[in-house]
Amino acid sequence: MRARRPEANSEGLVELAVERLASGPGRAAPRCRHFGTCGGCVLQHPDHDSYRRIKLETLHTALERVGIDPSAVGPMRLVPPERRRARLGLSRPRDPRLAVSVGYRERFRHELIDLGECPVLEPLLFALVGRLRQVARDLIPPGGSAEATLTRTGSGIDLLIEAAERPDLGICEVLARFAEECDLAPHRLALWPRRACHRRAPACAGLLSGVAVPFPPGAFLQASPSAEVILIEEVLSGIGRAGRPVLDLFAGLGPFAFALARNDPVHAVEGDARAAAALARAAADQPRVTVERRDLTRNPIPAARSPVTPQRCSIRRAPAPSGRPKRSPLRR
Repeated sequence: MRARRPEANSEGLVELAVERLASGPGRAAPRCRHFGTCGGCVLQHPDHDSYRRIKLETLHTALERVGIDPSAVGPMRLVPPERRRARLGLSRPRDPRLAVSVGYRERFRHELIDLGECPVLEPLLFALVGRLRQVARDLIPPGGSAEATLTRTGSGIDLLIEAAERPDLGICEVLARFAEECDLAPHRLALWPRRACHRRAPACAGLLSGVAVPFPPGAFLQASPSAEVILIEEVLSGIGRAGRPVLDLFAGLGPFAFALARNDPVHAVEGDARAAAALARAAADQPRVTVERRDLTRNPIPAARSPVTPQRCSIRRAPAPSGRPKRSPLRR
């Protein structure tokens, strides 16, 4: 491999490959033509065995660094390429002759890779990339940009578009037609109370619990449904029947909390206001689950607070932001 001089970035000094002179053992052909330039993937070139070894060595090194015996780590389980969420950039050139770009950022750079394929993204989500290119000219002014977060939920695709300007009536009409044509699951325009359209509220059902949770704009889900199932199964296997309340920290939309609640009471703690509110609404019919909104980074739960006491649970309304946000999310 011939490499360029190291360049400093947020990850330290990184040597950038210029030319591959020969293939080493364990190398596989990348599945995506954008690999190497696109910042979305960094390990498409090893074969499966090498990939497992690289990941496990990275984990073992991290554990040893903090004094944890890595021998407790079990075998690595790979999941199929099935990302159900993606965050894409949209850019419209000033020159009207040039096409709109939709895709991921280049590695270590802000420039967009105009996405022609993405083997790790669910086909249903990738099919929207071309449609976003078409509609972006009506949403973004010349020389402008936006961000789009696509998530496949249990009731359809949720699309959150973050642009610099508040949407006017014309943009809302464009978005409403786009949602109808693409069968999206829009609910409202986030932050701004006016709705572009309301077809059906997005929701995600727990893969093991079956509990449906309202999906707030841009909320977090595990990228891979298969990985989520594996994680929950491992937690259930490790905890079993605890025989006392279980504390679920950074609970998100509750995939672990509702699954654990089949055996024991669960107190779910989440810092994001919208996620905590959605979790609380879903937990209203689940007597074993209590919810608390709490910034665990700034206000961690003291060790003395055990066992969990449900009467101390609360959902507090987040204070309204002061002034106009720099980028207003347009919830589709």
